[in-house]
This record gives sequence, structure tokens and C-alpha cells, in this order.
Amino acid sequence: MVKGFQPAITIRKAIENIDQNKYLLPAIQRKFVWKPQQIELLFDSIMREYPINSLMMWEITSDKIKEDYKFYSFLRTFKQRYGEMNEVLDTRGRTDLFYAVIDGQQRLNSLYIGIKGTYAAKLPRKRWINSEDNFPPMKLYLEIKNVYASDSEIDKQYNFKFLRKDQVKEFNEKSQFWFEVGKILTLSRCEDRLLYLKKIGLGDNEHSSILLERLSTVLNTNKELTYYVEDEQNLDKVLDIFIRTNDGGTKLTFSDLLMSVLTANWPDAREKFNGLIQEVNCYGEFTISSDLILKTILVLFSNDIKNRVKNFDNAIVNQIIKKWESIRKSILNTFRMFYLMGFKNKTFPAKSAAIPIILYVYNNEMYNDIVKSKFFETKSFTSNNQKIKKWLLLAFLKHIFSGQTDSVLKNIRHIICENGNQDFPIEKIIDSSKNNPTKNYSFDSEFVDGLFQTTYGNPDAFFILSLYYPNLDYFNQDFHVDHIHPKDKFLDEKYMKGVFPEAKIQAINKNWNCLGNLELLNGEKNESKKDKSLKSWAEENKIPNSFFFVDDDVSLKLKDFEEFYLNRTSNMKQKLVNLLSSHTKKQ
Repeated sequence: MVKGFQPAITIRKAIENIDQNKYLLPAIQRKFVWKPQQIELLFDSIMREYPINSLMMWEITSDKIKEDYKFYSFLRTFKQRYGEMNEVLDTRGRTDLFYAVIDGQQRLNSLYIGIKGTYAAKLPRKRWINSEDNFPPMKLYLEIKNVYASDSEIDKQYNFKFLRKDQVKEFNEKSQFWFEVGKILTLSRCEDRLLYLKKIGLGDNEHSSILLERLSTVLNTNKELTYYVEDEQNLDKVLDIFIRTNDGGTKLTFSDLLMSVLTANWPDAREKFNGLIQEVNCYGEFTISSDLILKTILVLFSNDIKNRVKNFDNAIVNQIIKKWESIRKSILNTFRMFYLMGFKNKTFPAKSAAIPIILYVYNNEMYNDIVKSKFFETKSFTSNNQKIKKWLLLAFLKHIFSGQTDSVLKNIRHIICENGNQDFPIEKIIDSSKNNPTKNYSFDSEFVDGLFQTTYGNPDAFFILSLYYPNLDYFNQDFHVDHIHPKDKFLDEKYMKGVFPEAKIQAINKNWNCLGNLELLNGEKNESKKDKSLKSWAEENKIPNSFFFVDDDVSLKLKDFEEFYLNRTSNMKQKLVNLLSSHTKKQ
């Protein structure tokens, strides 16, 4: 058999080959990433007889490759987060002919899911709990009763859509008929289609008959899939082909390229990475990616941390394999530590900020200690856990990890490695960046004034207030950003006019929703406070003025809001300056 381009096959035949595991995926392939709308558009293109790009197959004949290399089956069903992993198939001793798909995985798997599989995504406002209620399976349908009139800017001629069973029932009761696409495999004969249409009450609908005939033709009859076969049993050559051919459609990311290199030398890489990603997600629903793991590895082991494939050489791969358990524990338990500090995914805006902490934990073999209660016992500003948390808060507020971060990571790595087995070097990190015009930790008066314009609902409010309340038990209690003087009073126009002179209301309205009137309260205290006046609530709970960062002689009555606000913001600004200076290296 001459290799190269082979005679085209039907889509039906390709589906059969997937069912029989004649088409497999090599370990260098990435996860399935197409969204429902992409699959719907693919089927629309097929119905319009648009050409589908050629596939590239690797014919596997080497017993050594079958023995040593991992291959995966195509996804039969897809479930967001919980069903995205392909099953490993044992090819050892296999004697029948099979192919590994080098280019075309996304298209082939989309065809399979659209024809024989299901797609399940989390419903809006549902929690990330693996249940059918939260992730109902959908199948691909084609509306065949009515002529489709596109109601969007997307160029579609046929109304394909992924639907749940309840949606199909609902829509079919509204003068529509949604045909399950996969059923066309059993209706390849004209007489079978006519009987089917008659059975569902569309025997006289010419449009329905035309659509089903066309769908059957493009899936069952037309030989539309062309493919190229490479039979050389050389992993390096196949890897090069993979990287060169996978530059269209959904673009390969840096992590895709590195994973292709890594898995070619370490077949377990995909399972290890995916397992770690799922483990991290158990704490605060932190979502990390392969990109983060790979960048962390480069920071740990490579002199050059730029996103280049050549930096992932055999020496680093061997390091990863040898030290994976320590790497895994360092990453996992660092995020567990963040969770114990009160962070969650939504309050951790820059995942790259985790990398220096992971490096510090790894270098000092602290991965077990940082999740023990003893590590968190001391909550003074000088304790190691508070130094780490404070640095994170400052980094978030100053957006240190926005944009390109390689130079930041390299600078911090140098400091951490030079620091040795000591507390996290927050002072040295801050000091080393003081001359950097964009990546420094300086809080000049203009920047501080800007922080105090932060309003309720802005994520920065949590970070700023966390600096003022380091002793709170963030892990065991749920803390809310809340208004000190209740917002309901300020929103009551009639009440406001009865308390404040008309001339002052406009100025007060500019401030009541800003940081100077915000605090962190645990859920229980926040519930008890509700819309009570500040003075009454403070007296009932015997809370001193110092808790609010106001002087003892400042009134907590709403009518004295202006004095309260000015005094509080002044005190808080000074405290912020003091907090920063306490971690600035003395010259």
C-alpha cells in the first residue's frame, strides 16, 4: 500500500472506525476543546457541502511504539470539567491495523459527539457539582419542519442545535420538529426515511423530506473525508509533523506545544497534570491550567523561563519525572495554603502570583508544613504566613502580574534562591523593584488616594480591607465586604434630606459607597448588623471606635458622617503607609 493521500471515506465510515478504535489519539494530542456552536457550524458546513480539511493519520505498526507509547480513545460523551478526559487504551500486543490522528482530532471528535455522543455543560447559576441536574446531557438536533431563517449574524443555512430532552419536547410542542441527527444512520434508505416522516406526521412535508435526504447523503453516502497517512515509526518526526500541522482552527497554545514534547518523553504527563488540576480545584474552586504548571516548572528548573519549546529539553523532562511528587505537593499545598488564608478562585486574580510562593515552598521543602495549623498560629505582621499573604495582597493591588511577567518572576526567583531557608523575603522583593517604573510596590499619595475611591463591588475592596484585618479567621468564617453606615439610609432620599443639609448631600453621595465606608465582617455579624445604625450596633456589641479606625472622640452617628469619613480615611491611609514601610528594607 502506497502511503500518502488515501481514497476519501464517508463520515459514517469514520464514525465506525472510531467505534472500533481503529482511530486513536496519540499522547501528544491536547484535550477536546470545541464548543457546541462550533460543532453546529461544522454540521452546517457539511450540509452545504463545503470542503472539510484533510485529516492526517499515523499508521502504527511498530510493536515498540505500541508497547511504550500511550494512545487514547475518542470522547464518546463530553461533560464540562468532569468528562473531558480521554480514556487510555492498551495497545500492547495489538495486531490489527490502527491509526493515530495527528491532525483532525477536533473535527473527528465533533462529528462523533454530534452523531452518536452527548455534550454536557454547566447550566447558568448552577454550582460545579457533578450531577445531571447541573450538567444535563445534550444531543445534536436538526429542525426539519420549517424553513430556517437565520436570526443572528452567523452565516447558517441549517438549524442545527444541541438541546436537552426537555427542550426538544417543549420546542416540538410549538410547531417545530427537532430531529436527532444520529438517527440518520438508521435511515440510509429512501423508503425508511419516508416511513419515518409518515410516522411522525410529516409525510406530506416536502421540506422535511429534502432535509433528511440531504443529511443522509452527506453523512452516509458522500465520500467527503480525505486523509493523509504517515507510516514512518519515528516519534521525533511525528512530533514535528504534529506541531507544524496543528496551527489552524483553535490555535495551539504554548502549553499545547510543551505538552506535546513532554508526553512524547513522559507518557504519564497528561494524567499527572490533569490529576493535579483536579486536586487543586477541590480547594476554593481554584482553577489552574497546564500553562501555570509548565511555567512553574521552568521557574524551578530552567535558566531561561521564556515560553520556548527548546527550553523544555531532556534534562528538564528528566527532572520533572524524578521530582514530580515534590512538584505536585508544592503546587497543590500552596493553593491549599491560599485557601486556608481565605483566598478563593474569585479573589485570586493573578494565578502567576502563585509561582514565586510555589518556588519558595519547593526550595525549602515546606509543602507539608504550610497546610498545618501550626503554620497559621501566629498572625502578627512578622509571621511567615502573614508575610506571604501581605505580599500577595500588595501584588494584586499593584497589578504586578499583569501583562508580561517573565522579568518579574526571574527577579523574584533570584531573591528567593539567594535568601535560602529563611522566611519569605517580602522586604527584599519590595526593595528590589523600587526603581521599576511599572512593577513596583510603591504607594505614593496619589495611588493611595486612588485606592480610597474603590467602591463596593470592586474586587480590590477585599484586597485592601484584608490588609487592615490580618487577624480575622478567613478560613473558618465567610467574610463580607459591607457598608459601615448602612447603604439603605443613603438610598432613602427623603431620609437623607431630613438628616443632612441640602448643600452637603451631593458630597456625601460621592463617598458613602467608597472604601472609607466599607469594612470586612463575618457573615454572622453582617447578618446581625443589617440596616441598624452604626452607633446602635456598636453599642450593642461593645465595639470600640478603634475597630473602625476612627478616633475615640469621633461620633458614630449618621448625622456626623462627614467627620467620621474624613477621620477614618485619614487614619486608614496612614496605616497603609505604615504597613508598607514595615516591609521595606531599611537603607
